[in-house]
Amino acid sequence: MDSSIPRFFEKTRRERLDIVAHFAALTPDELRILQDPTGGIPFEKADKMVENAVGIFSLPLGIATNFRINGRDCLVPMAIEEPSVIAAASRSAKAARTGGGFTATADKPYSIGQIQVIGADADAADKLAGAAGKILELANSKSRTLSKMGRGAREVSCREVSAKTGRMLIVDLLVDVGDAMGANVTNTMCEAVAPLVEETVGGQAL
Repeated sequence: MDSSIPRFFEKTRRERLDIVAHFAALTPDELRILQDPTGGIPFEKADKMVENAVGIFSLPLGIATNFRINGRDCLVPMAIEEPSVIAAASRSAKAARTGGGFTATADKPYSIGQIQVIGADADAADKLAGAAGKILELANSKSRTLSKMGRGAREVSCREVSAKTGRMLIVDLLVDVGDAMGANVTNTMCEAVAPLVEETVGGQAL
């Protein structure tokens, strides 16, 4: 479908909802969420999502039109209070359409955890490479969720860094975190493998 919708801003709310519902093949239940005056979720759900919840904060939800991304037309929902942003985005997208629209790429969902080692052996890199499988196995044992999803620690590598305080080894643990932000699981994995890294390369992990 075409995301270039003439005079979309002049249409009534009902007309806009009908257009969006048709464009995105929304179900009646999904359409009801857009019309929910509470912002889409009851407090009971919000209370389970965050600590110390006291309420729900709402912003106007608008639609930016004219977007074509990687050859596909899109209507872009934007929750924002600034009056001109959605109009400006729609105008910019309209201008970009003349050249085929936008092209977007995404990096793989990797998080990198680091372990600093002071006083590592001179052949630490070779020793680490030899123990990589064991380190990855230990790291992946700390997240059942990622393992079930076919994600988890993928690679372990190291590099030397010279500082005023002396030579140090930085061990990088590459973790495929999927759709998660991944900071907590990456930290947990690094903490778990740090003693094994110490044992493998010598020195003290910090």
